[in-house]
Amino acid sequence: MIGFIYRKIIKPILFKFPADDVHTHFLKMGNYLGKNNSIKNFLSSILHYKNIILNQKVAGINFENPIGLAAGFDYDADLIEILPSIGFGYHSIGTVTNLAYEGNPRPMLGRLPKSRSLLVNKGFKSMGMSSVLKKINKRRTDSIPLGISIGSTNKTYKKIEDMAEDIYFSFDKVLKVDYFDYFELNISCPNLINVENLKEKFDDPVGFAILLNKLSYLNINKPLFIKMHAEKSVKDTLSLLSVAENYKWITGVIMSNLVKNRNNKSFDKDEIKNAGRGNFSGKPTEEFSNNLISEVYKKYKDRFIIIGCGGVFNAADAYEKIKRGATLVQMITGMIYEGPSVIGEINKDLAKLLKKDGYKSVSEAVGKYHK
Repeated sequence: MIGFIYRKIIKPILFKFPADDVHTHFLKMGNYLGKNNSIKNFLSSILHYKNIILNQKVAGINFENPIGLAAGFDYDADLIEILPSIGFGYHSIGTVTNLAYEGNPRPMLGRLPKSRSLLVNKGFKSMGMSSVLKKINKRRTDSIPLGISIGSTNKTYKKIEDMAEDIYFSFDKVLKVDYFDYFELNISCPNLINVENLKEKFDDPVGFAILLNKLSYLNINKPLFIKMHAEKSVKDTLSLLSVAENYKWITGVIMSNLVKNRNNKSFDKDEIKNAGRGNFSGKPTEEFSNNLISEVYKKYKDRFIIIGCGGVFNAADAYEKIKRGATLVQMITGMIYEGPSVIGEINKDLAKLLKKDGYKSVSEAVGKYHK
């Protein structure tokens, strides 16, 4: 009923307003509601679904369920207190950059309802690492696992070593506090100006090695996941992972980020023709994400933990990623189109799918297609 009301009444009203404004409003509202225990308890009672079959211990972290909020929605840590009540199993803030960046010119967000996609052109909008850390300060002890996605400040650099140093400074700040359960390193945002004049880039093996060598000087003491491109070939993706596998402090990968190609078969032709500047989330990313999950799992299942991200709207979408090799799953676009109740619905239906297939734990289903 809650999902029906959102999709049929609330969403049509919200979609009449600019997506940037709606997003800002919900961040402010979520931050406010997260300070009220009565509201959080009420939301949890109607939205949160728990089942022991969904529990996992991954890289030393206990996850109540495998469905997390991906980085790109809560970029300045406004929703830390409210999200556990919505039903997520974990939560990534960011992407956060060392220095503040106000974002690309508006509109930074757009909607493609027929394509079940969002246009994204934020370009690492961030209040800056120091400000975000001051804002977080102390966390509730009963919070869900919290991660931070880190990327390079969106500015012009003379050489890639300078950009690697910028990310180094962010990690150095984060490592001095104990706010996070895991880290993400975003090398794949397609909305940046900071790579246009550089010969090497973080998403090629030479540039990637420069970055990882720089970060090796730090004691990265929490699980770290690399967020990968969606549209790179399997060969190019595996070449990057052949670099990453040499660094023991890299725990896994996130498959994957936004797509650029506007000839993607998932797009409605009229919608994509009228879309503004930016790149795309949701269903147009799904096939790329799923294919990369399978290929990376087959080669690196004993080395990298995979987080599947892209095109998750229901339990079947999440289960597909899990059976291909994803241990955890992330989403944003599906929540925006289906409403906050979809997280509980996914977890409930995922538990049913697991039981139907005879599994006692979601971890037993990981990589089912390749066993």
